[in-house]
Amino acid sequence: MSKYFSEEEKNQAINEKSIADKNIFEKISLYYNVLKDKIIIYQLERWIFTIVLVLIYVVRIFTTRGYACLTYCIGIHFLNSFIGFISPLDDPEEIGLESAESILPQKNNEEFKPFQRKVKEYTFWSVLTGTLFCAIIMTYFKAFDVPVFWPLLLFYFFLIFYLVMKRQIQHMIKYHYLPWDHSKTRYGK
Repeated sequence: MSKYFSEEEKNQAINEKSIADKNIFEKISLYYNVLKDKIIIYQLERWIFTIVLVLIYVVRIFTTRGYACLTYCIGIHFLNSFIGFISPLDDPEEIGLESAESILPQKNNEEFKPFQRKVKEYTFWSVLTGTLFCAIIMTYFKAFDVPVFWPLLLFYFFLIFYLVMKRQIQHMIKYHYLPWDHSKTRYGK
């Protein structure tokens, strides 16, 4: 601001600019929510799009012959998101129960409680897709190509994957839940 404006005029100009900025962010938020509401029902198409992004990323990694550290970090991030996706919302260990029988229906007239995830499917998908977008963009900058011995990272990732999934499967067996409905018993038609 120039020295010819009074302090009140400067404050008014700053407030008008912040209101204009706020309106832009509100518009972006509104457009994002409208887009989210439109694509949330297309589950198969969303996952196909994410698989295409994974293939683009893999091709990019193989053509550049680098970015092993970036790929390792993305793998750990995906593993963490996946664990949240297959974990129950009300974890019996966090509640302090010895077995899942006390939170499951005991009689026929009790309310049916379906499996509720800690991380919802759409949230899981959007985190993976956003991460892949960022990772693909990061492969165009040499600063993110950290030289590492990639076989060691690959071994370490598989070790972490094995240990985390072993613990999660033991948790699923102990509390008798299955986070997907592919092999569950279906009643009726």
